[in-house]
Amino acid sequence: MSNPIDFVITWVDGDDKEWLDLREKYKVSKDGDDNRKRRYRNWNNLKYVLRGIEENAPWFNHVYIVTPGQCPDWLDESCDKISIINQNDLLDDCFLPTFNNCAVELVLHKIPGLSENFVYINDDMFIIKNTEPEDFFIGNKPCDTVAFSPIQAVYSKDGKSVYGISVMNTRLVAKRFTKAEVMRNCKKKFFNLKNGKEIIKTISMIPYKGITGFNEMHTAYSYNKKTFYDVWMLAEEELKETCGNKFRGEFSLAHWCMRYWQICEGNFEVRNRNFSRFFDMYYKGDQLDVINCIRKKKNKMICINDNVENDEDFPIICNEINKALDNCFPKKSMFEL
Repeated sequence: MSNPIDFVITWVDGDDKEWLDLREKYKVSKDGDDNRKRRYRNWNNLKYVLRGIEENAPWFNHVYIVTPGQCPDWLDESCDKISIINQNDLLDDCFLPTFNNCAVELVLHKIPGLSENFVYINDDMFIIKNTEPEDFFIGNKPCDTVAFSPIQAVYSKDGKSVYGISVMNTRLVAKRFTKAEVMRNCKKKFFNLKNGKEIIKTISMIPYKGITGFNEMHTAYSYNKKTFYDVWMLAEEELKETCGNKFRGEFSLAHWCMRYWQICEGNFEVRNRNFSRFFDMYYKGDQLDVINCIRKKKNKMICINDNVENDEDFPIICNEINKALDNCFPKKSMFEL
């Protein structure tokens, strides 16, 4: 392992009445703002995220959980390997309060004591199989699975989309890098066989001269803290515009722009595409594939994305997945009381 590697997790207790009341106060928002309940819905499985880190990434240096002033009641705050960070301490006062996870993610580099190399994960990402530091960083370079990819205008049934966010992230780097420059920096990396079928996307984008966008793997994101400082120095006004929105908007920037920046600079090493698997939860029954993957440990990481639209299905799906996670991680971690 080169430098110490920290883990950063963003988390919100969506059942916290005080937080919900404050959110309701600011809920009157612009068209395109994403303040859906399920964006903050509590699956009650953060402890399995932490158990996965302790068991399958025992080489970690420190864990930081960024919250809006909340703390899980089961967390042992006296543990010297974990810190709760109030997101209000990272953002300028003029941006507070915020319910915009994109804004919080853009200022993770401000976490006091954060190591130069850190892994950012959401609270829906679980390490279910043993990992090595080299799964995340090689020679202090972030590991990633990369491809050029078209930006898809995908909308959910309620009309919400991440299409605009992808456009904004791509626009930020396309203003400062050319596709020819990117290919000069890392052509061999884009066509590395570890990228698997993602290579097909890159090949399909060859006829287009400009940067059309990049693939999204929805897994652990390896970052150099320096990247955040560099992007803020060169794109401060664009980033501040996102931070000024109380809720995640259709045309917000997200931490993905930092990933895109690292790719454009060639500051990454290729990671096997099968490192992780992404699951979208829409309907009752979708959880069966997740449970099977957890049981058989087919991948090192999984991401369980909450798109459950039927409120009656949610507790069923949630309970069954949490049972599988509990079977995978039956022992309390050092982070728990």
